[in-house]
Amino acid sequence: MNQTIEIAWTTPNARKRRLRFEPRATGGHTRIEQELRAGEWHTVGQEIVADVDLEAPAAIVGQGVGQ
Repeated sequence: MNQTIEIAWTTPNARKRRLRFEPRATGGHTRIEQELRAGEWHTVGQEIVADVDLEAPAAIVGQGVGQ
C-alpha cells in the first residue's frame, strides 16, 4: 500500500481528531495522531508500524463518510 490512509472523527467535546498512516520509504508506515486546534492540525503522538489493514463495509468505502 503506497498511499496515505486517513481516518477523522469528532469527539463528544467537539474536538476534531485524525489518524494518518503515511508510507515510509524503508517499509511500513508512520502512524500520526493529530488534533485540530485553532484551525491547524497538531501532532499529539506518532509511531512506526509494520503493517496497516483497513476493514469497512463495502457500502461506505470511497464515499468520504462525514465529509
